[in-house]
Parts: sequence; C-alpha cells; structure tokens
Amino acid sequence: MSSFADEVSFEIIAGRGGDGAVSFRREKFVARGGPDGGDGGDGGDIIIRADHNLNTLADLTRKKTYKAQNGEGGKKKKSAGKAGKDLIIKVPVGTQIFERVSRRAGGSPARREKVKGEKKEFLIADLDESGDEFLAAKGGEGGMGNARFARASFQTPRFAELGEPGEEREVVLKLKIVADVGLIGMPSVGKSTLLSVISNARPKIADYHFTTLIPNLGIVRLKDTSFIVADVPGLIEGASQGKGLGIRFLKHVERTKLLVHILDATSENPKKDFQKINSEMKKYDKMLGQKPQLVVFNKIDVATEEQLKKIKKIKFRNFPAFYISAATHKNVQNLVNNIASTLPKVEHKTKADEIFKIFTLRDLPYVRFEVVKKRGYFEVKGPRQERLATKTDVNNPQALARFYKVLKRMGVLGALKKAGAKEGDKVRIGSKEFEFEEI
Repeated sequence: MSSFADEVSFEIIAGRGGDGAVSFRREKFVARGGPDGGDGGDGGDIIIRADHNLNTLADLTRKKTYKAQNGEGGKKKKSAGKAGKDLIIKVPVGTQIFERVSRRAGGSPARREKVKGEKKEFLIADLDESGDEFLAAKGGEGGMGNARFARASFQTPRFAELGEPGEEREVVLKLKIVADVGLIGMPSVGKSTLLSVISNARPKIADYHFTTLIPNLGIVRLKDTSFIVADVPGLIEGASQGKGLGIRFLKHVERTKLLVHILDATSENPKKDFQKINSEMKKYDKMLGQKPQLVVFNKIDVATEEQLKKIKKIKFRNFPAFYISAATHKNVQNLVNNIASTLPKVEHKTKADEIFKIFTLRDLPYVRFEVVKKRGYFEVKGPRQERLATKTDVNNPQALARFYKVLKRMGVLGALKKAGAKEGDKVRIGSKEFEFEEI
C-alpha cells in the first residue's frame, strides 16, 4: 500500500516529432523517380488526469522525469511515421498543477506565485473533478517529408523538415483533498473514531496525540444520498506557523463545504479549544473562518453530570451543537442526518485561484518576435521563428533556401535589415546559426 504524499515535483518531456523522409520513387520518365518521402509522426503529449480511485501522490515520487514517446520518422512511398503514444499521468481529485520556472522567466503578476529559492511556481491547472484532464506538455510536430515540397517548378526537393522537440517543463503537483465534510478539532477528541463509525473508512486509532498522521477519507451512505468526509489531523494552537502537523494539513480544509468541529466533552475548557482551532484556521486563510460549522461534543458516555450541564450552556456563535458518543454510537445517527440535511443548503466557497491556459507554439502568431543586436551577431527571439529554425536543417542548401523564404514572409529578414544586419552577418535563432542574406 502506498504511503501518503500531498506534494511532488518532477520534469515532464513530451515526445519529439519524427523527421520527415527524403526519398525518391523509381519511375520511368520522372526526374529522379519523383519525391515520395513521408512525414514524421507527431510526438506524444503528456496529459495529467484526475482519478477518483487515487488519494495520494505517493506513486509519482519514484521518478524525477516523465517522458512521452517520440514520433517515428517518415518512410518511403509517402508513408508517415507513427505518432508517439501519449503519456497519461493519473492523480487524485483535488490536485493542483504548478509550473516551476526560474526567476528570470518572469510571468504575469496576475498569476499566483510562490518563490522557492531562485524559482517561482505558477498555478496552471486545478483538477477538482474526476476525469478532469490537463495537457501539460504538447508533443513536437513531425517534420514534413520531401514529397510535400514538390512543385511544378521544383520537382526534386532533396530536403525534408526535422521533427520539432516536445515541450518541456518542471511541474509541482499539490493535493488538496476534496471532501464535502471536514472533521476538525484538537488531537484525541475522537475524529478518527467518528469517521470509522459513520463511514467505510478504517483509520488507525489509539489513545495518544497525533495517531492520525494523514488525512483519512470515508464515504457516508444514507438511503437517499451519500457524502465524503475527511478527518483532518494535526490542528493545534500554532498550527498556522507549522506546529504539530501544522500547515501541511490546514490546506486540506479549504476544499470542504461543511466543517464538523469535534470537542471533548470532558475537556477543562472546550470553548477555549474551539477558539484555538478557529483562530489557527483564520490565520491560515480568512475564508476558512467563514465556513459553516456544526459543533459536536464527543465522549458524553464518560462525561460527568456536571460536565454535561456545563457544556450545554456554552454558545458557539450561531453554530448548532450536538452531543454524542462515537464509542457507543449514541446520537451519532442524528448527527449524520443533520449533516446530510445541512449540506444542500451550504454555498461552497473556495479561494479564487485563477486558471491559466498554457499556450502551445501553434497558438502563437507569426508577428511575435524581436531582433536583438549583440556583440558579433544578431539574435531573433520568437516562438514561431524558433520552432521554424528547430525544424530546419541549415546544412542542407535547399532547406536553408526555404528557411530564408519563410523568414522573409514573416518579416524577419526585413527586421534584421532594419536592425543593421548586412550580408554575411551571423544570425542566431534558437540553437541554429546562419549568415544573413537578402532575398
């Protein structure tokens, strides 16, 4: 059985597109037999998918890099290479996906960010329903074979496009459990016991603090409805500063609709216990302090008459109070029925996280480029231009000639000339270097 993990980071690399083929069929009266090189196959995508059967990210801690399959190269007789298989990474419902980039990469100030050393994290997707998918890295497009470049005036193209590399990025996955009801309270008040009584969950239970080291989930089934309950451990005074199990589990309260606040009926000061937990939630996130709550006094089976009289006089804002014994099941069913009737009335509010689409190179227009004059060369920066350079074999004269024509159509050659480039000056686009020529 996998251990619990609610945060993991790794690199993802989509598949590289296959190179187009340079091939000529042998046919009488056709120059060199005619071009028949096929296209390369597209590289596989990397897709992250939410699966309700999972409740931990532990299985993803074993690898530091996930790669999709590369596309095959083109073949003779205009046969295209096979596309690479997509890689689907399954994660629990409630997983948020962050892209981790270097500080120099910058980013929109509207994005939610978190600095870690020299890197920032940007929220790019939030998979809060089972079946939700996110295209995390797009596979590279396969290069076109030489058959694609044949024209009446150009019958023997001896070049093909190279396949483009797949997208690469470093991602951080963070799990925030999605549940209808969150059981909160000080350690050893009976949260795990109650969860085991009302649901199908079987958490570890013992009579000492911090028995529960991970959030436990259980499904409560009634005749006409069902709901998910999470036992959130580790909340004590100072939790928002990391004491106990602290911040690690406070985040799991964010996704719940209704909080069931468990208090120990035998505590010396249950009202103070209540205030401590609520204070920690507010310090972590003000919205948590606004969530509706049901107050539940547990362990009434061992409380004295004097203690029972005392707790029944305590008022907890306008929150309704219940008095139960999870151990003996006394009044438990009444509590469950009240939870079920309260849930439909609750307006579910969570922190407003903006979701940002990650644009693939294909989404970006030709016009987005810039020419920078540097010592000894000119650099062209632009996603479309860099992609074109990646797919061009600059050592092949025919491929280079096509490259110049496309750059001219994009306005790149004109921009280079305007920046001061002259015949023979070095130009760099991405990883490719060539000499400037006016055509």
